[in-house]
This record gives sequence, C-alpha cells and structure tokens, in this order.
Amino acid sequence: MILTRYLSSSGWVEECSHQTLFDAYVDARRRCVVRGCPYALFDADTGSTVSVLTVKQCLHQYGVDGELTVG
Repeated sequence: MILTRYLSSSGWVEECSHQTLFDAYVDARRRCVVRGCPYALFDADTGSTVSVLTVKQCLHQYGVDGELTVG
C-alpha cells in the first residue's frame, strides 16, 4: 500500500492511500496541481519515501512550464 501525503504549513498531512504505485502517483500528481503544494508517496510497510512531487514538476508533466503562484 502507498500512502499519499501533502506538505502543509504544519508538516506532512496524510490524505489517502492506494494499492499500486502507479495509481498513487497519478492521483498525487493531480492533487499536487489542484492544491498547489508538494506531495510525497510513502511505502506503508516500510515507511520509506517512494517519491516526492513538486508543483513545478507536476505542471511540467501536464505541459505547463513555469511556476504556480497562489495569491
């Protein structure tokens, strides 16, 4: 199981979990853009970090170059 967390002003907040890494990655990439904050995927069994997604990286994968500014 892969745990999905986002970075808030108070630290990493667990949001959901997925059975596969692919499903977790695709969902986290979408949520990263919508929420406008970094996401991380963690292995539920070992607690190790599987991937960290930045907003800039996620936007680039959607074909949008530049930064997302929340104002």
